[in-house]
Amino acid sequence: MRLVCNGRFAALLFCFLICIACGDVYRPTIIPNPVQPPDPKNFHTIFTVNQNGATNPGTGMQVDVSGDSSDGVTRVAMMPVHAALQGAHVWVANNLSDSVSVFTTALGSSIPIGASTNVNLPPGAHPVFVHSTETSTMYVANSGRFSDTSFTPPESYYIIDAINTTSNVISSEVRVTQGTPTALAETPDGQKLYVISRDDPGATPAKQGGVTVISTVDKTIIDALPAGLSPRWAVVRSDGARVYVLSHDDGAVTTINSSVIPDQVIGSTPVGAGADFLYYDSRRNRLYIPNPTTNNVVVLDATVDPPATLATIDLTAPIPAGGGAPCPASGCSPVSVAALPDGTRAYIASYYIDSTSANCQQTVVDELTNQVTKSIPLPQVSVSSMGNCASARFRVSAAVAFDGSRVYVSSCDAGGVSSINPAGDQYFAAIPAPGSSFAPTLLNITAAVQNGSQTTYSYTYDPNSGTPIFLGMIVTITNLSQAVDNGAFTVLGLGNGTFTVNNPGGQSTSNENGTGLGQPPPQNPVFALSGS
Repeated sequence: MRLVCNGRFAALLFCFLICIACGDVYRPTIIPNPVQPPDPKNFHTIFTVNQNGATNPGTGMQVDVSGDSSDGVTRVAMMPVHAALQGAHVWVANNLSDSVSVFTTALGSSIPIGASTNVNLPPGAHPVFVHSTETSTMYVANSGRFSDTSFTPPESYYIIDAINTTSNVISSEVRVTQGTPTALAETPDGQKLYVISRDDPGATPAKQGGVTVISTVDKTIIDALPAGLSPRWAVVRSDGARVYVLSHDDGAVTTINSSVIPDQVIGSTPVGAGADFLYYDSRRNRLYIPNPTTNNVVVLDATVDPPATLATIDLTAPIPAGGGAPCPASGCSPVSVAALPDGTRAYIASYYIDSTSANCQQTVVDELTNQVTKSIPLPQVSVSSMGNCASARFRVSAAVAFDGSRVYVSSCDAGGVSSINPAGDQYFAAIPAPGSSFAPTLLNITAAVQNGSQTTYSYTYDPNSGTPIFLGMIVTITNLSQAVDNGAFTVLGLGNGTFTVNNPGGQSTSNENGTGLGQPPPQNPVFALSGS
């Protein structure tokens, strides 16, 4: 028995030595308990603010990225022009109502989009921009001019409001005098706010634009800096050490060193006069300046001081890899840019107007080569006769989903948002804005001419009855002698006193006396904002 025990012990010792010699350590296999993944619906969102004419309240709309559909609409106030996301709240600047609206975002099917609360600003404030990197304060840039009669002659000034986001009341006001505020930018640490002001020759005395630096700690002005002629937009570098300011009249990007006290202007980069928007791609550390005056987009390298020009993309030039130019030779208006979060591609939203329509497209730029690789045409639409889109700051506006799965372009004229799938860079879907408050269009149908699968109707229109007919309008036709010519159709083409629809069974008839009832147009998106 002793020999048996000793043998067993020797065998175990031998196995142990082998394991040590091999150097392997046995670890038990852990089988994880899988957690139920969250419902992807509404996990990523974008938002648009939509105008509803000069006498009707506008709306904020939330778009569900996974479904390419509206996930909720809430009413805001008159003439919304800009929006900012702060946690689970969206803030909207309402230019005509002298107010800011705030509403909570929807979360799946369980929590709908919230009703908005309006924060009233001083009468005549005319807010144009909302922005904050903080959680407890939202800042509002107001374009309304006020007068301080303690000076002789009275001096013009403008107001920057700070709103307490817990109580939704104005906690402080800061007066700036460098010109009409047009944009805001704040450092990531929430310590300094930069007010971008354009020239205001109508002020007393005339005001030259510049940059006003405000300490957010005590809401006092700590500096005033020049930044070219009539600054319009600004962005802060992701590390907070640089602020880039775009000036419209002289076409320059001014670089401000924001890591020192006081702030210092350290140079400028020429980009061409006429631009109003500046986009910062933090992944590539680049600046994109779309210029509707020159039909091009300038790309700057922000890793150097001042930023150096990497490329100037001419949208009227043929695509290098083959294909026609994104824009016609007569030019187009690039006004917005957004980039995928992986740093591979940037998308340029532009438009051009022909005799009957507003044509929009996205231009895809390879961020490795800074060359155009594709042009994506979006649906042709009529120029909106009710939306006042020509005066909108963003007639088209681009936004990218947080996960990069979609690119969206809001179009004021189209009354909705176009969805683009980056996998193949194809137009994917249209998401209409909510219906407007305008009266329906009344038409008197006088004839129908069939050409293949399409019917062209002749009509007369009472301009006092509603919105003029436009591409994409749904018209319901009744009382024509041929039943196949009656029905609800989408307008595909416009002529002088005619409109064309797809109607394969239609018949040619003249001397008709029918009725057309046009569906009121949707509201007019004027800004798109990426959500979480």
